Amino acid sequence: MSVEQNKILASRFYDEILNGRKMDVADEILSLQYVDHSAAALGLENFKTYLSMITSVFPDINVTVEDMFADDHKVAVRLTIRGTQSGSFRGFPATDGQATWSGMDIIYISDGKIVERWSERGFLHMLVQLGHVQYPQ
Repeated sequence: MSVEQNKILASRFYDEILNGRKMDVADEILSLQYVDHSAAALGLENFKTYLSMITSVFPDINVTVEDMFADDHKVAVRLTIRGTQSGSFRGFPATDGQATWSGMDIIYISDGKIVERWSERGFLHMLVQLGHVQYPQ
């Protein structure tokens, strides 16, 4: 695939799957052997389960792509994520508070499918906004 086609595929991942919750698009553009390294989600079905869990905790979660760079097989993305915590998250109870945090992803594409994703998230900043932790004084 071309660099532009890779960017389009990555954009569909965020717009249609993460923001649009269209699992049929996941079936179309993610490999059956898709690995989400940061979520420890091995395989397409485990990713769907993970996404379902995240959207139950942050039902209004929305991902904005701020920057995107690509080559023949990889796409790097800088993100802004916003959501309201309505459920328990990694042991932290629901607050019904809103937070905005940053993220960086690297997506690996092969044969027209997204095969792997590595993610880093600014969870500390999110947890501070939700009142779960405080920065040291």
